[in-house]
Amino acid sequence: MDKRKRRGREPGFLYIIAALGVIILIAGTIFAIKRYMPTKEHMSLEAYFDLSEENEAAVIINGEYKEVGEKEDYIHAIRTDNGYYLQIDFLKKELDDGYVYDSTEEILRYATDKDVATATLNSPNYTVGKQRETLDKDVVISQDGTYFVALDYVSLFTDITSTTCEGPNRIIIEKAGFTIEKATLKKDVPLRRFGGVKSKILKDATKGEEVGILEDYGKWSYVITEDGVLACLQNRKMKITHKATTEARLPQREYEHIKMDKTVSLGWHQVTNASANSTVEKVLAESDINVISPTWFYLNDNQGGIKNLATSDYVSYCHDRGVQVWGLVSNLENKNVDTTVVLNTTSSRDNLVNNLISAAITYDLDGINVDMEALSGYAKDGYIQFIRELSIKCKKNDIILSVDNYVPSSSTAFYNRSEQAKYADYVVIMAYDEHYSGSEEAGSVASIDFVKKGVKDTLEEVSADQIILGMPFYARVWSVKGDTIGSKAYGMEGIEEFLQRNDVTVTWSEECGQNYGEFTEGDTTYMVWVEDNKSLGKKLEIMKSEKLAGAAFWKLGFEKPSIWQTIGQYTK
Repeated sequence: MDKRKRRGREPGFLYIIAALGVIILIAGTIFAIKRYMPTKEHMSLEAYFDLSEENEAAVIINGEYKEVGEKEDYIHAIRTDNGYYLQIDFLKKELDDGYVYDSTEEILRYATDKDVATATLNSPNYTVGKQRETLDKDVVISQDGTYFVALDYVSLFTDITSTTCEGPNRIIIEKAGFTIEKATLKKDVPLRRFGGVKSKILKDATKGEEVGILEDYGKWSYVITEDGVLACLQNRKMKITHKATTEARLPQREYEHIKMDKTVSLGWHQVTNASANSTVEKVLAESDINVISPTWFYLNDNQGGIKNLATSDYVSYCHDRGVQVWGLVSNLENKNVDTTVVLNTTSSRDNLVNNLISAAITYDLDGINVDMEALSGYAKDGYIQFIRELSIKCKKNDIILSVDNYVPSSSTAFYNRSEQAKYADYVVIMAYDEHYSGSEEAGSVASIDFVKKGVKDTLEEVSADQIILGMPFYARVWSVKGDTIGSKAYGMEGIEEFLQRNDVTVTWSEECGQNYGEFTEGDTTYMVWVEDNKSLGKKLEIMKSEKLAGAAFWKLGFEKPSIWQTIGQYTK
């Protein structure tokens, strides 16, 4: 081949290569521009908040957008011609659990530290104690079977600061004490859905506008604007100025308590009929207590009526001997009464409270002891509202209120001991029935670790000077025959007699903090974890070391006389 011809084609080839290089360079430049150039595309706030109902309002609390969850069958808030309203369940969950709505009687209740506020559906009128007030809109309304409370009404009792905006409807709420770092914008700047210049713009903010910094991502921060836009912003485009704390608008509540000036030593006195009141002389003669709690009252109908076994002579006898009387009210005696209905129905709950206060005044009682057991979770709102409302009336009549509680567990969390403690004067731990009639296995009624844990867990919710530790004067004899387990309760002397009769030698169990004995007769094994001076002393040591308010004992008549010497070492 002619070399000259071959060289003649080389310039054209080079031109092609150069052109391709230019094209690639241009393409790369365009790609880089597209990749790194900030987008100007906007995302509407309607799309961001994704509200499903025409009058629905988004709710932002302390910088967090409370999206409607998949398991929620209600929207969180609405906007009406008269203003904004919060759905009652959302209000209770996110802001203040104190609102209790009775959908049967269409009444909303709220208790402060001193009074009870009452409002009704579709009415602007409400009362606080005996004072009549009026809002400029209905306090409670309904939409599609769901109940909503006016934001303006909520602000009367719940310490929040709120701002409302439209387009779309939204409520921006800050709780008292909420702290956030504030910054101002150095220039006009787009606020983006996510961190990064390719993210869509939610708002074009202007120089000098103030934002709150919710989270610092490094080069970007997640911020909230004063009108409730939650977006991302480059840190270099704002200047941090100060920290802001939402100030309290409402006076701090003062939950006052009536206390004994000595360690409480309470004995429950089981009174099942009027004639049983006569045993008070015997139980007081054999005991050394400063409070007696006779089981005088129990729910007797679904309208809040009570059975009353109280007598003035009983109270006078106790007072003459320097012993206070705290009448006990129970929900276990009349099986035809639906406790949930009584507590959740406003008029029935009112009747119950008024009946108890009336009895306390009539018989000159020093206190009321509430013993509501085996409650359904459906009664949780009505129950705690009952404690609030009863407490407020007790305070006004100088009556001590104590409330009996199981040891804390997940299944009894709804008893809400921390809320009880705000209102009740004393919270009693029933630190027994660790194993009970019907238990699937034999065991102690009150092992030492069971008691320790009950006290420890209660102290997480209630202050020590309000806690009374309830202890048993009884134990159970367990019989195990194959897969069949049974038990029978005995008082202290009854247990001793049983052990002597069957020639059983007990040994101390450090693990249980009790003496333990067992024997076999035929194909049945009998087991007993004994409650005696030594085991009760171990429990009283917990009361003393944790500086609790006192001790309580179930029940008077089950103890042996020598136990009072042991008790006195810890309660005097």
